[in-house]
Amino acid sequence: MNSEVPKRDRPSKITYVEAASDPDEPPSDKSATLAPINRIPFDIFQVIIDMCQQDEPSSTFRFTISHVCHLWREYALAMPLLWAFLHINKPVPRWEILEGMLKRSGQAPLNIYIGQAPFVKSALPHLRKIMRMILPHLGRWRTLHLSDAPCKVRRILLDQIRAKPAPHLEDIKISQSSFYDRPSPLKLKNSSPNWRAEDMLVGFPNLNSVEWTISTSNLSALPSFRNLRFLILGEDTLIDVLPRPFVQLIHRILSDSPSLETFGIHYHTISGWGDVEVVNLQVPALTHQSLQTLFIKSTVTIRSAAIRSLILPKLRAFSTAYHTELVDVSCCNPIAEQNSLPELRVIVISGDVDTGWLPVPPPSFHADMPFLRPAVHNLANLRILTFRTINFDGGRWLPDLGNCCPHLRWLIFVYCIGYTIPPIRLLVETRIHRDGINPLQLLCIEPLYNAPSECWVSEDDAAWFSKFLKFM
Repeated sequence: MNSEVPKRDRPSKITYVEAASDPDEPPSDKSATLAPINRIPFDIFQVIIDMCQQDEPSSTFRFTISHVCHLWREYALAMPLLWAFLHINKPVPRWEILEGMLKRSGQAPLNIYIGQAPFVKSALPHLRKIMRMILPHLGRWRTLHLSDAPCKVRRILLDQIRAKPAPHLEDIKISQSSFYDRPSPLKLKNSSPNWRAEDMLVGFPNLNSVEWTISTSNLSALPSFRNLRFLILGEDTLIDVLPRPFVQLIHRILSDSPSLETFGIHYHTISGWGDVEVVNLQVPALTHQSLQTLFIKSTVTIRSAAIRSLILPKLRAFSTAYHTELVDVSCCNPIAEQNSLPELRVIVISGDVDTGWLPVPPPSFHADMPFLRPAVHNLANLRILTFRTINFDGGRWLPDLGNCCPHLRWLIFVYCIGYTIPPIRLLVETRIHRDGINPLQLLCIEPLYNAPSECWVSEDDAAWFSKFLKFM
């Protein structure tokens, strides 16, 4: 028996075209049957559209789906969150579309992005229109991102929302690139001669994410953030600050933000402070129970001075999304003595080998070398370990990695001396046969250009390493 549908009963191609060609007509039962997506519940349709919208919230996706057919348009207009992202970054913003999106967003929390483009040629009129449009909805702002807006525009806008209630505001990002921070055509008197940008944050107690890169900010005046989870203080936010107040500032921010999980801060070294003074800097230790990622953009010596004063039980990396920052061997003392970083996953430890082009730490670093081995042994959750410019003194300070760091996957030596290849072969082989310890997946050995011959890998050793892991 032929189970094929008779030809006369099959829907023709024109039926599909007719079903989707007139979006103003309500879909018939027949067209709904032909389009399976029209039979799924609205809640599931909404989840699918939300997932697509998250990939590029500033795109025209929301307008595209509202023009597919009448049913999809009804669905799109019934989704306030779909219209709750205002992306204002055109030389001449399309005000009627922005107003329509505000209306369609209902009472949904608003996500607002304001770029530089509207203020290039017509700053004041555009600023007035933007403020008239978004300020009445301050009570439902969820995120605010000002990107490369001229200084006066940024100042006027922030002054309007300072000390006003915004109970739903969770995320503020004020980013300013010096390349774009040029004079604005605005010619206005300052509303307050003693205006301070950091005061704007006082009225938003529910913030959980702040990215702040305003060079005129007084970071010592930042308010407490009990719910903050993400804080980045960008370039040029610290000017004319000595190392001790800088470390004390880090302590104050961490003390005032007990829920903080990611913290990044940029610090430019003030002239006249040498490495010796920073190495000898002593600050009482501070424990923070929530921090998982710490990024301190500064010299390795100042960064290490700050890290030595912290006990971070949940910290996983000293890194951004792009790279891991170095710490020097002076950090090994608290790691060995206090087990200050038990959950650390990635670390780059630098030493005092003179490469000829990298800064050389002071001689006092030699006193910290005995802590290198016990410190690495305490990093039980380590995945990636890099030694950079370390003098292992004939293998004396080389950790026994065949019997510690059970989760270690990558081992990297860069510009190091004082080691030989046989102990490294032994630790690779030990990890292969040892129960409860993961074998290495990657090994990189890049000796200093003038390193002794025993630091270089022979062809036979390279071939042996390549049998068991990726060797570089």
